[in-house]
Amino acid sequence: MIIAVVLIVIAVVLAAVGAVVMFNARRGTQDASPAPLVSQSLADASQYAATLVAEARTSALHSHEAAMEEVKERLAAVEGREAVIAERHKHLRERREIFDDRRFAYRKRRDEIEERRVHVAKQAAQIEETLRAKAALDRDGAATLVLERVQSELVAERAALVEATVAEIIGDRVEISANDLIVQAVERQDASNVDSAPRMSPLSLEGLDDHARERLLSALTVIAEQTGAELGVDPEKQQATLRTVDPIGREIARQAALEVVDRRMQATEVPPLIQKARRTTQRRVLEIGERALWLMQIEGRPELAELVGTLHHRFSYGQNALLHCEETGHLCGVLAAEMGLPQNLAREAGMLHDIGKAVDHDVEGVHAIIGGELLRVLGVDPGIVHAVKAHHFDEEPSTDLAMLTICADAISASRPGARRDTLATYLLRLEQLQTIATRHGGVDRAFPLQAGRELRVFVKASQVKDTDMPPLSSEIAREIESEMQYPGVIKVTVIRETTATATAPAQLVPVRAASAEHGNGNGHANGHGDENGSGNGHQDPAADDSSLGEDDSPSDEV
Repeated sequence: MIIAVVLIVIAVVLAAVGAVVMFNARRGTQDASPAPLVSQSLADASQYAATLVAEARTSALHSHEAAMEEVKERLAAVEGREAVIAERHKHLRERREIFDDRRFAYRKRRDEIEERRVHVAKQAAQIEETLRAKAALDRDGAATLVLERVQSELVAERAALVEATVAEIIGDRVEISANDLIVQAVERQDASNVDSAPRMSPLSLEGLDDHARERLLSALTVIAEQTGAELGVDPEKQQATLRTVDPIGREIARQAALEVVDRRMQATEVPPLIQKARRTTQRRVLEIGERALWLMQIEGRPELAELVGTLHHRFSYGQNALLHCEETGHLCGVLAAEMGLPQNLAREAGMLHDIGKAVDHDVEGVHAIIGGELLRVLGVDPGIVHAVKAHHFDEEPSTDLAMLTICADAISASRPGARRDTLATYLLRLEQLQTIATRHGGVDRAFPLQAGRELRVFVKASQVKDTDMPPLSSEIAREIESEMQYPGVIKVTVIRETTATATAPAQLVPVRAASAEHGNGNGHANGHGDENGSGNGHQDPAADDSSLGEDDSPSDEV
């Protein structure tokens, strides 16, 4: 920019000089100079001045453009520096926020540590006071305290302690124990456990064209609407399923669905079919209920027979509810007869203990309370009503009949093969058993057996002594009882084994000895040698095997 100003100043000076020259030339012309020379000089000066002015303008424009480019570059540099500064400022602000968060977390952690320190100090003071109080006990008080704690921990010996207490109260021990009564009741149970109740199965859609498939699904939709069921279609398996929690509705839907598939009926033909299936099912349910009550020697109103017959189509973990009630009734009657209680009342209580399952899909609440209220309305004996309500401890059992019902129900439900556990529940029970066993110190591995009814625990001989095995088994059994829910009992067996292993090296016969024996010949064939046993004294392997006596023979016993 400065260079352009200088050039303009020079151009102005030269123009002034040219003007002076022209003025002098004119003046000289007036004085006496020749006219042509002055004219030529003026023209040259004017041309030279115009040239200088043009060069000055060109230089000024170039300088201006260069200056503008430099200004743009500097502005870009300034903007870049400003962006860098803004980024650094943002980074510093983020780091400050992180620092503030860490400082806040540090303060919070310090406060928590301080609170825990105060809490630990309080606990230490409490422990110290407790120790002082315990130390103030006399010898007899301390012994009594230790014995009480040991008795609470010996859960495995609870049965023996209960028997001893009962013996002290009633005097002479009874000849037949509760286990004997249960075994006799189970052995006398000769009723068939074959379940003949029909079950809903998926309907196949394979091999059907679009028209037949649409016709079948339309008919099944009408069935679902009439029976309160839900229609599910699996496109991968090509199956249609009707699902409902109402046992009677499920049976009506099953019969109607089979009839629709067999007769290839239209949707408009389904409502009369539903009415027919409903009448047939209700009549069949009433017959089944009356027959079951007649077999159990129970009298009651017709509504009771209908409720009992409904249990024929009700299932619990795969077990038929009516068969379960009949089995419970027989067991409860046998146990009552052995204990001198009224057999008829016990049989009726066992038979009707799950009557609430017939209507629990329509009535809110647990089936035990629902069944008890139904029986109360139907005029059943109050003792039976109480036993039904208390058989799942929804009401505190207060009579022998209620306890017999609970016992018979547990026996029927825990019978092997009575109920079908889901695969997930079965695997979870096995995994829980293994977890409880392996979390103890010194346990090497644990194996649940007999579908989770027995647990065998292998411990490390180097860490667990023989004297530690009974307390360990009792502790594992106590933890299983407190943490798990299971039918029947679970047997815990702790095994400690010591294994010693030794290896006999392979026998390598030297080449020279083998050659010598082969050269002598008779020594190997007959097994005879000289008195010193040299040369041909190699004994036949068969002779080695035959020389073993009975005491030296291998044994399978460990």
